[in-house]
Amino acid sequence: MVDSAAEARLRAEARAKTAAMKADADPLAALQKSVAESKAQVEKKNIEIPTIALEQAVNTGDKNAIVNAAKAVAKAQGGSATTQAANAIAAVQAATPQPVLNAVNEARGDTVKWVGGVNGSWQVIKGPGSVASGSTTITTSKPVITTSEPVITKSGLTQADIDAAVAKAVAETTAANNAMIAQMKAEADAAKFATKQKASDKLTALFSAYGLETLAPFINTRIMADVSEEMLLLELYDRPEYQKRFPGMKALRAKGKTITEKEYSADEKAMMQTARFFDLPKGFYDGPEDFGALIGNLVSPKEYQDRLQVGQDLARTLNPSVKQQLIDFYGVGEGDLTAFVLDADKALPLIQKQAKAAMFVGIGRAAGFELRGITSGQAENIAGTESYAKLSERELAQALGQAGQLRRTQKRLSGIEGQDYSEQEALSAVIEGSPQALLASQQRAQRESARFSARGGVTGVSLRSTATPI
Repeated sequence: MVDSAAEARLRAEARAKTAAMKADADPLAALQKSVAESKAQVEKKNIEIPTIALEQAVNTGDKNAIVNAAKAVAKAQGGSATTQAANAIAAVQAATPQPVLNAVNEARGDTVKWVGGVNGSWQVIKGPGSVASGSTTITTSKPVITTSEPVITKSGLTQADIDAAVAKAVAETTAANNAMIAQMKAEADAAKFATKQKASDKLTALFSAYGLETLAPFINTRIMADVSEEMLLLELYDRPEYQKRFPGMKALRAKGKTITEKEYSADEKAMMQTARFFDLPKGFYDGPEDFGALIGNLVSPKEYQDRLQVGQDLARTLNPSVKQQLIDFYGVGEGDLTAFVLDADKALPLIQKQAKAAMFVGIGRAAGFELRGITSGQAENIAGTESYAKLSERELAQALGQAGQLRRTQKRLSGIEGQDYSEQEALSAVIEGSPQALLASQQRAQRESARFSARGGVTGVSLRSTATPI
């Protein structure tokens, strides 16, 4: 009989195999069927063996052996303690021959009833009727042989023959059960290996698609060591090959942001196409480490394109003052423009603001503004306001040209009146559309016109200056 520990291990292995093969329907169905059939065979043998021993004990009349064998049968059948106790009694009843009632017993209404528990026996219970004098009631059951001589059964076998047969049956059943367990274990191991190999092949194919074929041995070794796919993925993130191929992933995880390798590769591809569109030199900001720095800093393909557009606008400007101001403010020459706009540590709005600041100061000075002592931070604050930020380079140059013309006229008029004229007033009037600055300019022009008129001044066209806000 298979012991309970071995059966428990067998069931556990079967459950593990079933769970491991959830992705493969046909092998799973076959395994479940095999386990069910094997379990039924084991349970059947576990009942047959103690049943044979019970029949032998009843034949010899050995009460202790009868009780032990009956309990073994009940235990093999399973159930609660109460159920097993009832099954034990039922097993003894089934193995013990009942008394045979003759005509007299039947006439009197006698009945056969089991008296006692697992140690009981069949008894003839007298009925309420009467029996004529001289009649005999047969109440004997199969005689119990207690002599020391060999017991001869109806089949001609001795007790030794029965013992040998039972021992042989037990040995054969145990061997068969052990072979069955070994076969099931082999099947479980084979199914488990197939599941592992499938997982290894899947992960290897996945990472090979990203040029990481060298991870195949590591993946296979870890899968065969019963490492789950989830745990293996965490281990792969720390592999040098993975970090070299996806250098931005670690920075993304540090920021609490995760994307798949497929999404990462799609961003790389989009950025590479954008780099070709802007004619970046081959080998310049087009490698995994370059894109990794951008992706790791949450720069999207759209933002990458916007950054290159800023760089292209700066590179195409013909104003040497703007180029000089980039050098003065940020140390950025023409050859540094791409690196400047693709600096992943700088946010796009800051890069746009710095580019506009260089344009403002460079074009402004070309238009006659001194902007004496202005710093990059001050220029960025001015260029970052809505009035300046909305202007393109062409629009900014036009506005600063008008403001420069107004500045020259108003400075002359202010000098006639013994007043100082601020450059900021001209910028405020033209670019910001300040009502106060516009009014002050108009009043100076009117006063100048009045002075000329009082002297009989200029005829036809009055000398005045007006400012039109952008």
